[in-house]
Amino acid sequence: MATVANEFATLDEGVLPILVVRKNGKTIAVVRDNSLQGTFLPFYLPTCETLHVSRTEELQEARESGVLNVAAVEWPVVAKLRMALGILKEERYWLLFSRGGVSNEGLTSHMFKGDEEGVHDAVSWLSGFQLSGPCDILLASEPSVTNGPANGDVGRLRLKKEDEDVNERVVFGESATDVARYIGDLLRAHLFQNVTAPTAVFWPPQLVHPVNIHYGMANRRVLEHDALLLPILSLFRVEKRLKNWDAVKGLQVSAGCDMPRTGQAWEKHLVRNIHKSLKEYIPVSGGEVYITSGSYDYYHYLIDGFKDSGWGCAYRSLQTILSWFQYEGLMQGAIPSIHTIQEILSVKDTDKMNRKGFVGSKDWIGSFEIMIVLQHYIPGLDCTIRRMESGAELETNPEIQALLAEHFRGKRSCPVMIGGSSYAHTILGVDMNLATTEARYLIADPHYASNETSTKTVVSKGYVGWKEARNFFEANSWYNLCIPQVATFDPR
Repeated sequence: MATVANEFATLDEGVLPILVVRKNGKTIAVVRDNSLQGTFLPFYLPTCETLHVSRTEELQEARESGVLNVAAVEWPVVAKLRMALGILKEERYWLLFSRGGVSNEGLTSHMFKGDEEGVHDAVSWLSGFQLSGPCDILLASEPSVTNGPANGDVGRLRLKKEDEDVNERVVFGESATDVARYIGDLLRAHLFQNVTAPTAVFWPPQLVHPVNIHYGMANRRVLEHDALLLPILSLFRVEKRLKNWDAVKGLQVSAGCDMPRTGQAWEKHLVRNIHKSLKEYIPVSGGEVYITSGSYDYYHYLIDGFKDSGWGCAYRSLQTILSWFQYEGLMQGAIPSIHTIQEILSVKDTDKMNRKGFVGSKDWIGSFEIMIVLQHYIPGLDCTIRRMESGAELETNPEIQALLAEHFRGKRSCPVMIGGSSYAHTILGVDMNLATTEARYLIADPHYASNETSTKTVVSKGYVGWKEARNFFEANSWYNLCIPQVATFDPR
């Protein structure tokens, strides 16, 4: 098993109560102590030592003692469990067992009844194997055959999609008995508690072990995600499961969220978090500074070689914001070009659907178009569009300032687009004294025009820096803010 960095040692009291799972003196999992009781874990919990941590003092003690340091474990037995169980309770069930993975070599089968006695029989049969290493197990129900007429569609033939009807688990144990007892509890849940939803195997890079997740039940999937104390990312959609994994070859942690790129040369010149190159800054007296969380790339005129000087600033602001969602693992695919953005808007923006010549034009876009494209790439994301009748409101309107301060002080806060007076800019942060309304805004200006990004030039000429509203935004022009509501967005 791969050893993966984990952050459980830094958990705060907001996650309490938690359940610490230990085996042979090592912590092998830390999860929320809730009604799920770790049913998504790949090992049989009753064979482990469990430590319930519910109070702040207990959490502090666990931190200091190192109990929250999770270790990867090499298990003697690794089983790939595939399930072909119907939703109806049947009289007869089958266990098919083979050593050494998915081959049929040494295949052994056992039939049992769908009652408590049958479950006990199945567990006893499987426990009888002297097992070490990988194995493959198929658990199947035998449909009852009747002499009555058939109803509905019978015999319809079609090919299943790749991710359709996946129902499998990985099970770790120290012996065949551990695996058998795990399967026994699984059977009881299926037969007597009507737990029939399928699972798939996932291994997020934040964990030192894979997990078995009910991917098709949105509420259950979110509960399991939350119980694993994972960041709010899209980790357990069925398309992200471990595919074609083999108990013999072993499982591999899923790839991390690498930045999707097109592979073009210009991408090497992208500068991440360019605001960190700023050196001297005199803060607002009594103000509080809030800056976008995470990372972003600075997009500006000509960055990709496309000539958009004079009209493409809002497109570049959008690309900067989308790059933040990429770094957060919330957006799949490469950053769209200006041409691609126009193609999306020609299909999704009612004002542009029938406008011939928009794609390939030099037409400006604004905050509403930014929202449309953001929601195209991040479905379910809400955006707040806030109109200001004057740029002066950024230093005189406490509601506007409070809106931006609330956004940027969040644990997750992306850049914000502001557009007006024929210009668009990207707000990266704020420094505000809400009592006096004195404020400065950290701006990434997309009007810097160059194929390569010279950080020295960008900083020295003020394309990225702290700006006073009265000296940067126009008092006699209206502006719109497009604020993605990442605080309420749940991609799970």
